[in-house]
Amino acid sequence: MNNKSIASRFFTSISVLIMVSISLLGATFMAFANRYFETDRLNILNLCVESVEDNIGANYDGNIGNIKDVEPMTENLKLISDTTQSTVMIADLYGKVVTCTDNDNCTTEIPQEAIVLAASAEGAVRVSDTFTRHFQNEYYAVGKAVRDSVGNVTGYIFVASSIGTIRIFTNALLSMFLVSACVMILVSSIVSLAVTGRLVMPLRNISDAAKRFSQGDLSARATVEGDDEIAHLAATFNNMATFAENNETSRSNFVANIAHELRTPMTSIKGFVDGIIDGTIPPEKQGDYLAIVSTEIGRLARLTNSMLDMSKLESGEFIMNVANYNIWDTISAVAFAFESRIENAQIQVRGFEPNRTRVAADQDIIHQVVYNIVDNALKFTPHGGYIAFSVTEDKQTNMVTVKVRNSGAGIPKEDLPYLFDRFYKADASRSVHTKGAGIGLYIAKTLVNRSGGDIHVESELGEYTEFIFTVPGAVNEKAAPKGKNSDKNGKEKAEKQPKQPKQPKAKGVHLKHHKK
Repeated sequence: MNNKSIASRFFTSISVLIMVSISLLGATFMAFANRYFETDRLNILNLCVESVEDNIGANYDGNIGNIKDVEPMTENLKLISDTTQSTVMIADLYGKVVTCTDNDNCTTEIPQEAIVLAASAEGAVRVSDTFTRHFQNEYYAVGKAVRDSVGNVTGYIFVASSIGTIRIFTNALLSMFLVSACVMILVSSIVSLAVTGRLVMPLRNISDAAKRFSQGDLSARATVEGDDEIAHLAATFNNMATFAENNETSRSNFVANIAHELRTPMTSIKGFVDGIIDGTIPPEKQGDYLAIVSTEIGRLARLTNSMLDMSKLESGEFIMNVANYNIWDTISAVAFAFESRIENAQIQVRGFEPNRTRVAADQDIIHQVVYNIVDNALKFTPHGGYIAFSVTEDKQTNMVTVKVRNSGAGIPKEDLPYLFDRFYKADASRSVHTKGAGIGLYIAKTLVNRSGGDIHVESELGEYTEFIFTVPGAVNEKAAPKGKNSDKNGKEKAEKQPKQPKQPKAKGVHLKHHKK
């Protein structure tokens, strides 16, 4: 739907609404006007009948056909007739007209139907229909029987007024109404066009911004004016565009980071392998360089696995296998997996006091979360620093909170809200260890959220960084879903304790010696 069609439809709708409203208003107005004029005319004719009856009361004897001094009385009746713009007729007992105020258009005999109607009523009665049927013009007419002192009918008085005079007035009213309606339609059309333009302009701005955005201008934004629905639409579009622009920026940075991450180890691997092949590297040193090649290949494997994990998360292919188990099993396994790195960097391990704290989660997923957090913490823990673990359980909410803190430079507050964003790297602010593609924490947050918990980070510059995540506590064993720690009958298998590694020979700090 284009802007022109919106404007056209809106204008057409408003025009039809105005036309229908004016038509209904005009019909209603004319109906009430006709009713009012008709009622008013009949009341005047009734008053005229009373005046005529008073005038002829002393001018006849017994029968109204025996009126004395007709001429003077007719002059008086003409005065009444001219005042009320009506025709006065006096008829005898048989309907023969005795006198009439309009000699040119007056009849000589009253229709029998009018006589019957007048005779059957005690006072003045409407006889318009009978007059209209028997005469050329349409009339409002009223008739009344003249009675003597004992109630006998002695004659009739009829007063008629042509409808044409009222129609002239109503037609004048209709003409004025139509002129007013035309002015109203003109003004309404102008206002409607102005309102339509005002409504369509923001939509046109949004459309133009969307078009520019679709053509690659990611900075395109719609103008937001006011606080109505269209303004909200423009604001929503701008938010969407900002999100898409940030995503595109992150994607570009990610591609650049991945290219750099892949190029560096691959260059090293190629250089060392070529050196071994062409004999540049002597046989006695080839073992050392092959070890470096193995390390670089492991780095490539980790990067590839992270990308695959992210792809699975975004496509919804991660399958949850929830079961009750002791979360310290996972923390212990991860800590011992990093034991050599911890000892080589002389890092103290604090709070490492495994106890039975059971959670309801997928053990593999929580293992990856803890692994990513600890791996990230070790990257930024200085030589001789510390890493601390803490696990607490809230019985009221049935949530278990896991905290992993490491000493170090800390993270600036402006970076904290974005730390879990995909591809985001705040390494520059930490000044050391620029390795990584900004995927690990994003994966950790996604996995924690899917497990029913939440994760956030707290940091103090120059002091520490602490990652805190929650996971649901263990549920009733009977109600717990079957997982990899359950047998076919749903019973929980005995939990396997992590295998304790042998004491390293190199001088360093062993985990079990540092449980502060």
